[in-house]
Amino acid sequence: MIAAGEIDLYTAPRLHSELSSVIAKAAPASRVVVDMSGVEFCDSTGMNVLLSCLRQVRERGGELELAAPRSPVMKILHVTGLDSVFTIVPAPATIPGK
Repeated sequence: MIAAGEIDLYTAPRLHSELSSVIAKAAPASRVVVDMSGVEFCDSTGMNVLLSCLRQVRERGGELELAAPRSPVMKILHVTGLDSVFTIVPAPATIPGK
């Protein structure tokens, strides 16, 4: 899944809905990757959505990865200690055939 722009009080509900849908459709024990390279800002509401979705994935035996977060988002993850909670990868996974 690709996230872009700002994740805040106004946009977080849409992210939650779309990411929850991806999780629900994924096979159990799946790895769900959120491409964060296009996210310029993420507030506490957005972080809570990501945490909620992480919990959903882990309840199904899977993992949620945040791929390529920009510096401002990485700073928030670091300051809050969430960088040790999430699996963070430096670049989004490439999809074969694309």
